[in-house]
Amino acid sequence: MTEIILSEDLIALGINFDKKEEVIKVLADKLKAKGYVKDGYYENVVSREEKFPTGLPTVIPVALCHTEAQFVNQSALAVGTLAQPVEFCEMGTPERNIKAEIIFLLALNDPKDQVGWLKKMVTVFKSKETLEAIRDATDKTALIELLKSIFLV
Repeated sequence: MTEIILSEDLIALGINFDKKEEVIKVLADKLKAKGYVKDGYYENVVSREEKFPTGLPTVIPVALCHTEAQFVNQSALAVGTLAQPVEFCEMGTPERNIKAEIIFLLALNDPKDQVGWLKKMVTVFKSKETLEAIRDATDKTALIELLKSIFLV
């Protein structure tokens, strides 16, 4: 699997929005500002989210948003923690909603990597302690070090 970029520039802590599109926009803009994604990335993430929801009812609910590789220049991961949970439709059961507390916006430039990265991330989401540490982070540097220790091993 291709390595992904994890950096403080791609972290948003304690953001406060009412709608998933607003949260996705903040994170997509961070990826765009660094040149990691192409024009249309945000719109395609939102469009894909409508067709294939990414909310996961983990012990601390998360959303794992992503879109096709054609909109990605460089694989990277943006992460947002929320001051108040935001409603996402549940993956696999779109008629149910979850209140996500952490948003992961995954940008992968190789479509062959998608399944591997998603499996890796879902495995991590089974750990209450890990999700609590991510959700409760107040320092971007410490959070990046934690994410690197989890995802870049």
